[in-house]
Amino acid sequence: MTVSKTSGFSRTVCYDCGPITLRLDFDDPTLPDALHSLLNQYDAPWSSPEIIYHASIETGAKPRNTVRPTGRYLQSYRLRVDRSGDTLHSLSEIGVWMDFDLARHSARILVPDHPDRETVIEEIEQQLVLLLARGWANSGWTPLHGGSLIPPEDDRCVLVCAPSGVGKTTFIASLLRQGWRTLGDDKILLRREGNQVIARAMARRFHLHPATVRWFPETFVVADAPRYSRWTEKRVVQFESLWPDRLLNRAVPMAVIRLERGGSLPLMVEPLDPTHIFATLLQQVAVPSDAQHARPLMACVAALAPHLRGARVMIGENAFDLPTLSTRLLDIMRDLLP
Repeated sequence: MTVSKTSGFSRTVCYDCGPITLRLDFDDPTLPDALHSLLNQYDAPWSSPEIIYHASIETGAKPRNTVRPTGRYLQSYRLRVDRSGDTLHSLSEIGVWMDFDLARHSARILVPDHPDRETVIEEIEQQLVLLLARGWANSGWTPLHGGSLIPPEDDRCVLVCAPSGVGKTTFIASLLRQGWRTLGDDKILLRREGNQVIARAMARRFHLHPATVRWFPETFVVADAPRYSRWTEKRVVQFESLWPDRLLNRAVPMAVIRLERGGSLPLMVEPLDPTHIFATLLQQVAVPSDAQHARPLMACVAALAPHLRGARVMIGENAFDLPTLSTRLLDIMRDLLP
């Protein structure tokens, strides 16, 4: 991150976010610090990005005489996004507006005066996440919401896919303790290179619940780490502060796990067929309804899925209390990467 200050209340901050650099101009002096934890998380090493995206974050309301987006391009819990030519128009629930010129790599985010400041910050974050996702996609990468596991002395990886709150990070941590490595627990970038798809790391930190100390004693320090958000007790922790030399920058996906919570037994495993492997990956990619922008993302997933082995892994409540669980998880991973 680099920072430059000018006169008055303006401030410019730059972040390297994988293959792109994000330059932000602020007119509100409180916002740079409020958004720092989101943008500073993309700290995995990359070569110096050549593409710069610029966003001006200004105080103001949605421009007059603009049509309210309906979500024809993309719709999420907080955002409704439409596309008009080379421009995306995005509006959040409480009125944070973004117009994003894709061709010029330039965006304007307008922040209304609203009493719920925490929600305002979260919705600015959502606009920036949208901007980054399109920036990565425009650079030829497919963002995947998922983790990964890589065996010792190998560059093949198992992608770990699950909805938020299922226990993906705990699952990954249980293998890190046994010598496996990772590209991260939450977001990686995929791209076709030659006849294979490669995966790249985005962050050296992950989000771990303090309760994991129950199974992993070395995580006692997690309780003192900063919270990830007001909606969760998870804390932001550097991977290598707990398990040194466990982070790789690049790997080749060869398998995928669809992680689920529940089941009548502590651990249940069943194979995934090619159709479910494709569906599992696609659920973790934010694919817009716009055919032009969806096509490269779908093509990347379609190129990867046929080459993966897959397993559905269901972990029951308190499964990590079992002394044999770690051995059984290792067996599952080895079966996926023979």
